[in-house]
Amino acid sequence: MNTAGEADEKRRWVRITHPFHPLRGQKFRFVVRRRLWGEERVTFLSPGGDARSVPVNWTDADLPNVYAVVGRGQAQVRVEDLLELVELIDAGKSER
Repeated sequence: MNTAGEADEKRRWVRITHPFHPLRGQKFRFVVRRRLWGEERVTFLSPGGDARSVPVNWTDADLPNVYAVVGRGQAQVRVEDLLELVELIDAGKSER
């Protein structure tokens, strides 16, 4: 199984996949994937040749979400997220 770094060495293009990004669905020349500003980011070349970067999980360069693959898109939320929501609700109740 390839790691993200090995796969990135072969990558030539990156597609923006974030549902609310104005460039969603567009493909750009891949430059590099690296940690910037405390998060994994993908740098690509804009049509004008400028280098731009976005979080890696906003692109198809991100590793597949194992939860979504196994669940085949059937579950709307993850158990971990529900447990975190319960903690937030409980914390809100205790502050009142």
